[in-house]
Parts: sequence; structure tokens; C-alpha cells
Amino acid sequence: MNQHQQHKARAVLDYTLILLGNLLYASAVVMFIRPVDVIIGGVGGVAQMIEYLTGFLPMGVMVILLNLPLFLISFRQLGRQFLIRTTVATVASSLMIDFLTPVLSNVVITEDKLLSVLYGGVLMGLGLGLVFMRGATTGGSDIIAKMVTGKKPHISLGRVNLTVNAVVIAAAAFVYRSPEAALYAVVVQYVASSIIDMLLSGMDNASAALIVTSKPEEMAEAVLHEVQRGCTGLDGRGMYTNQAVTTLMIAARPHEVSRLKAAAHRVDPSSFMIFLNAREVLGLGFKVAGG
Repeated sequence: MNQHQQHKARAVLDYTLILLGNLLYASAVVMFIRPVDVIIGGVGGVAQMIEYLTGFLPMGVMVILLNLPLFLISFRQLGRQFLIRTTVATVASSLMIDFLTPVLSNVVITEDKLLSVLYGGVLMGLGLGLVFMRGATTGGSDIIAKMVTGKKPHISLGRVNLTVNAVVIAAAAFVYRSPEAALYAVVVQYVASSIIDMLLSGMDNASAALIVTSKPEEMAEAVLHEVQRGCTGLDGRGMYTNQAVTTLMIAARPHEVSRLKAAAHRVDPSSFMIFLNAREVLGLGFKVAGG
């Protein structure tokens, strides 16, 4: 299998898993979350509230409409490949929600609200985890967070996401006229986030990658453009081969690790990669010391 065929096969696998993740996410919303009037947060939560208030605008269609301006604004900043995958994931999950709603509307798994929230959060986390692992997101607050951190690197992506979700969840308490709805929404967000973290990096917030390569310039360029991360080159020598090599040190978010691996393998299939769990990363693009 040549390089072109490998790239094509990897793309097919990526989009297959993205669609599977979307199906799990949509099923969680339709079967567990929405029937008990609990918000999911982000742009999806805004669409959910609009559907609740109007009664005729489908949630999936509203998610697409709300994301359109975000796609247009973020095109240059976030890159073509990321935006294409995110657009596919967003449109697919939105259409699946609207398609599954009449199909699964009479399916009652449980009448216990807490069980619905817990299992909905688990299923949602599994779906979003698959999507993130293949270098995409479901749009909304993830795009907003990436745009903000791109302009202001000292602000963490997680903090922006948390702020957006907190505003949406607080609004839900007024829309549904129930503080309890907001409290359950926090549980959904916590469970889903925990599952996503376990899928991506075993609950760690960041990863440190060491890539030993004979093509440091090409590798650094690929990491910069495909993962939007900088790296530091450490000159060294392979003690077995006695050849000069460069070790690139890179800090990445959990959802960026799969893209980093793919980029490194594409540029230099013979590269040697080590991924370490980083308990905390301070600096540009991550958390500010003392902040």
C-alpha cells in the first residue's frame, strides 16, 4: 500500500469513526437528555432552548444555522482540514438528532431522571470522545474556544469552554423555569467530560510528546500547520547508529494527540515517538503560571 492509499484509508477510518461518534452523541440527546428537559450546553444547548420555546424549529437544524457564522468566521484561523471535519461532524450529528427524534420518541429506557442524565452523559462522552480522537469537534463552543485561544493564548481552551457552557446552563434555569434543570445539566457536562478525558488521555489534561526524527524542519512545519502547536528542537546523536538526530518536544491537548501522531507518521514513518502524561502545562497556549 503506497502513501496515497494509506492516507485515503486513514481518512475513511477517521470519517467512519466520526459518524459513529455522532450517532452515539445524537442517541444520547434523543433517548436520555432531551426527554427529561435537561440542557446539553454550548450551541447545542442554545438550539435546544430555541426548540423548547418555539416548538417548531428542530434542534438539529438550529444547530447548523447557529454554527454557520462560526464556520465562516473561523475558516482562516483554524485551518481547512480541521474545519472540514468539524463541519461534517456538526452537520451529521444535527441531522441524526432530527432523524432519530421521531424514530426513538416512543422508546423509554428509564423514567428515572438521574439515570437518564448519567447514562446520557456517558453515551454523549463516548460519542464526543470518538469525534475528538479523529481530529474533529461538533462545532459550537469548541470553535469559539479555539478562536479565543488563538487570539489570546494565555487563556486556556478549557476555561473558555467552561465559561460558554456555564452561561448556557444558567440561561436554561430561566428558560425551563427550573434551577434543577441547570443542576442536572452540570451533571451531564461533568460525566461527559470525564468519559472524554478517559478516552483521550486517561484523565490527564495534556500530553508531552518527544519525537526523534531525521526530518526536524518538515516535522516542525507539519506540527505547526496541522496541530497548531509549536515545538522545541533538541540536538542529539543516536548511540546505536552514531547519526545526528533531532528530538522535538511538543506539548499538546488530549484531543490533539491523534492528529500529532498522524502528522508525525506521515512526515517521517521511521520517527521514534514517546508520549508522556503531563500533569500540568504552563506557558503560551496553555495555562499561565499563577493564573
